[in-house]
Amino acid sequence: MSPYSDKERARALLADEPQRAPRTREPQRTIQAYAPQRAPRTREPERTPRAPEPRQDRAATAARASVPPSLLGTRPLGRAGQVALTFALLSGLATHGYHLFEYPLYSTDEGIYVERAWSVIREGQLSPQTYFYDHAPVGWLVLGIWEFVLPRHFETFGNPINSGRVLMLLLHLASVFFLFQITRTFSGSLRAPLIATFFFNFSPLAIYYQREVLLDNMMVFWVLLSIYLLLLRDRQLFAGLWSGVAFGMSVVTKENAIFFAPSIYYLLTRRVRWDSRRHFGQMFWLFGAGTAVSIYFLFATLKGELLPAHLSFDLSRPPQGHVSLLYEMWFQLHRNQGALFVHGSYLYTMWEPKDGVLLAVGTAAMMASLYLGWQERRQDPALLVAGTLALEIAFYLARGSVILDFYVLPLIPLYALNIGLIGDRALRRIAAPTARVALPALAALCAALLFLPTTGYFVQHGFRGQPNHLADVYNLPLTNLQNEQIAWVRQHIPPTDKIITDEDIWVSLHDVRPYYPYAQSHWNAASDPQIRDGMFHRSWQDIDYIVLSNQMKRAMYLNNGNGQENWILDALNNHSTQVWQVVRGDVTLAIYQVQR
Repeated sequence: MSPYSDKERARALLADEPQRAPRTREPQRTIQAYAPQRAPRTREPERTPRAPEPRQDRAATAARASVPPSLLGTRPLGRAGQVALTFALLSGLATHGYHLFEYPLYSTDEGIYVERAWSVIREGQLSPQTYFYDHAPVGWLVLGIWEFVLPRHFETFGNPINSGRVLMLLLHLASVFFLFQITRTFSGSLRAPLIATFFFNFSPLAIYYQREVLLDNMMVFWVLLSIYLLLLRDRQLFAGLWSGVAFGMSVVTKENAIFFAPSIYYLLTRRVRWDSRRHFGQMFWLFGAGTAVSIYFLFATLKGELLPAHLSFDLSRPPQGHVSLLYEMWFQLHRNQGALFVHGSYLYTMWEPKDGVLLAVGTAAMMASLYLGWQERRQDPALLVAGTLALEIAFYLARGSVILDFYVLPLIPLYALNIGLIGDRALRRIAAPTARVALPALAALCAALLFLPTTGYFVQHGFRGQPNHLADVYNLPLTNLQNEQIAWVRQHIPPTDKIITDEDIWVSLHDVRPYYPYAQSHWNAASDPQIRDGMFHRSWQDIDYIVLSNQMKRAMYLNNGNGQENWILDALNNHSTQVWQVVRGDVTLAIYQVQR
């Protein structure tokens, strides 16, 4: 047996064998060695499958093609349009800005809203006295924000009411822009907006009231903004929402804006008629408008002032305990004193003497818009919307309720809108040769409106045989009389005396040192229990001075239906002596000292 293992024996045998050279591998044959070379074949790119074209509703397509220009939205302004808009804005700035602080006389309502804006800033509440929901508060909240950002707040422009009038001027310029664009979109031309803004800027009736710090001016701004947002050319989903928010703001600024809701909502419906998302736009508008109004009701609910005490809505016996939003609304709805078409109403004593041309031509244009608009409602709703907007506020004025002189304010831009649209429609029907004569004649008519004393736009007839003179809105200074009255009070009446006055000078006596904390308006002294019973104890012997504004004594008699101002009238008529008076025309201011 070999001593070697199998493994070792195998290694020895391998060592004894001759070494073999490794076999080389032959190169592979190329099949195409003798074939001609072909270029490599490129792969064609994959074709993208063609998406199937969506089916188009022929009826909807044809309907969209027939949409009237008034519903297509506001178009960009060309150079001529920019010139026309600039003229409208500058003329509005000139007519409303010149003589702004001198005319008209500061009114009671101006004082009320500035007084409440003062309370928002200085006291953090909606009114320095009891707020009884006579008006929604958004108007003086906006005014309070404006006063807050001014460097000297209420004294920035002198009298506290002047700063509010500057805000009214800015709102008027914005309203001119909205009215110009709305009229241009409805008409498709530049003649209509020029005519509309002419009356809106130059009417003496407009200038007189649009200068004053009134909730109606703010409401007009919000209403025109709401319509303008609906007519924007870019049809976004939220256009209806922002328009609804603007309209809701108009309602909680002045409640009578609710009368415009049907026409604005109808315009929205026609505007989004062929939009697949039209239901969202309509619901967004309702949501935006309802939110602002709901917040107002929520505010009253959280304060426990939504419902009257004991759920009593008896108008003959007002509920005691706390004020109520719903009771005040019920009271306002049942106020039916006065009428528009009776002798001695504001229509004949204030509005028609100031601008009978606007009222007559505007009424005729409104009727024409309603007639033509109803006939063309399917093709183009522009005239129908303009006519119904004016009709709604005209119905509000003629319905037979309490009417104040400035309630005409919302009617002015809507009459101007209708005059512009109907005037442009009439000019379009004139043949080209005739138009060459008609357009200069129209310019001459505008010049006659401005400079004829009969219209009173720029020139007025002299009083009692005196020569003609520049119109009062540009010439007559009146507010300096009230500043003289305030100066006399500060020089002669101690700040601790108890004063019955009007709202027009209330902020001046409470915001500038020395303060007069016991100076209260006759309205609050007669109706607010905190002022009447807590400060004056309903006794004429607790009155030191009575500072009369123009027509204040007449207002006291009108407000004395249930005898609530008897103790003040007793002090004025039987226990006082006149110590100061100033008279200018039919304006009379006076101060009486009560003799105890």
